[in-house]
Amino acid sequence: MIQLTREQIKVNHNRVDYFFQVDPRLQKYFRASNHLFMKYNYDISGLPASILSIPFAANMMPLAWLTDATLYVDELDRSFYDCLAELKQAYQEMFPHFPLKGQIKVGQVSSYHYQPEHEAAVLFSGGLDALTTYIRHRDKKPLLITEYGWHEGDCTDSEVWTADREHAEAFARKEGLSNILVESNYGTFVYPQRIDRDFRRPLGDTWWHGLHHGLAIISAAVPAACLLQVKTVYIASSHTIGNTYSCASDPSTDNLIRYGAGDVFHDGYELSRQDKVKVVVDHYAAANDKTAVRVCYRNTENCCQCEKCVRTIMGIAAEGHDPNDYGFPVPDELSGFLKRFLKREVKFFTNIQIERLWKPIQERMRENPDNVKDQDLLSWFPEYDFVAQRRKERFRYRVTQFFPIIRRKVRTGLQQIRETR
Repeated sequence: MIQLTREQIKVNHNRVDYFFQVDPRLQKYFRASNHLFMKYNYDISGLPASILSIPFAANMMPLAWLTDATLYVDELDRSFYDCLAELKQAYQEMFPHFPLKGQIKVGQVSSYHYQPEHEAAVLFSGGLDALTTYIRHRDKKPLLITEYGWHEGDCTDSEVWTADREHAEAFARKEGLSNILVESNYGTFVYPQRIDRDFRRPLGDTWWHGLHHGLAIISAAVPAACLLQVKTVYIASSHTIGNTYSCASDPSTDNLIRYGAGDVFHDGYELSRQDKVKVVVDHYAAANDKTAVRVCYRNTENCCQCEKCVRTIMGIAAEGHDPNDYGFPVPDELSGFLKRFLKREVKFFTNIQIERLWKPIQERMRENPDNVKDQDLLSWFPEYDFVAQRRKERFRYRVTQFFPIIRRKVRTGLQQIRETR
């Protein structure tokens, strides 16, 4: 049992706190405070409990499905309540080998009607996916929703959140748009390691990736979307048509979500990541403009050293553009930069990364050789054999790092034991 009464919802101007009750059987999954909160840059105190309860219910339902628990809520929005059965079925189809059970019981289901004043809002991190979705819908003058869900218990100073917020605000000013800013602890109010310890193997995915993050991110935006009377909230796709693995944010689930008089659309699923790079660079090249694409979401700026950064850098280069114009300060000599990176990191690449993310960059370079600025790249990278080089570098790594690997595995195992106690 997980329960939230109307009295346990505390609203203070731009913030709503949920102090909920949990059955002893489930308490191990939650931090002792049993506390979830949402903070906005708008006063949401005039919204009804039915709308304010949506983020709470959305964060709790996946855990209720996993644990066969009942979620009790005093009041909930009709549109959101009605979509929950379809959502559960969609996730069940995503995880056919694991029976999703659990249920929700609501004291009062209430409708919240409005005539939309804003056609669109875009969940906007500043990353490639979100920037692509913004460009595709910029004619709607969307509100830009930027979230930080990693506060520990309460709002604390975060260099990453400050950088994200300032980037989003500067982008909105430049585009003549308005921001919705959301702070929360939706990423930390549970113990994901404990949930994964019990369910990762039978589910075949982690709590955050497989079931939680889509509903958490979308629902956090809902109170502000209702306050500002938004018709559609757009969330950018992370994957592409043909994706065969599970993900909590997917068109089969996101597009079912309803709230008040609004809905949700999972955007760009038909585009590969390289297609999205092309959308962005073509847009800014046509406008003779530059922008920073924020890829390192847990750093204050792009590190230009991680796989995601380097992959994006090479995607931009494959389109014939300078990564420096898009927030990636890298040397002009990209060929040597990439060789050094691959020698260091290719041993960690997964088959999915290679097939879905890196091979399309190689293909684009083969299609677009005349526009690639570093011609030395063309002498080797389009035909680079990721699998063979990964095998070679893994062997080298294991030979030279055998004893450090053993020590690290022991330390990691001990740390996991401590975290799950």
